[in-house]
Amino acid sequence: MKIDRLFVYGTLMHGGRLHNELVTMGAEYLGRGSIHAALYRIRHEWYPGAVADDESTTWGELYLLADVAAALKHLDEVEGTAGDGTFRRSSVLVRSGSRRIPAWTYFYTAPLRGSRRIRSGKFRVHGDI
Repeated sequence: MKIDRLFVYGTLMHGGRLHNELVTMGAEYLGRGSIHAALYRIRHEWYPGAVADDESTTWGELYLLADVAAALKHLDEVEGTAGDGTFRRSSVLVRSGSRRIPAWTYFYTAPLRGSRRIRSGKFRVHGDI
């Protein structure tokens, strides 16, 4: 099955510092959704990281990618999957209403030392988390 959707939960969301990356590649906003993952504020940084966790929920946005191969190649660079290995792209099932939609997302893979759990599962793009 070809996956042509992307789930974002942090700086790629509307209002986020990196949202324009999605806009310039023609990604179409499909709505809000959630995945099974625990969300963390990474150390003293301005970005979050989600870690797969069947008992937790992370909320975010779902997008349709126009050119999947080009978009994923670019986003892999933006998320640093080839460099320091901070994030890893994985397929997930996004819950949107009663639907389960396959999508790509980026899970945080570096050590969580000094990171703080965001218990609500919602990263606030504006303001302190």
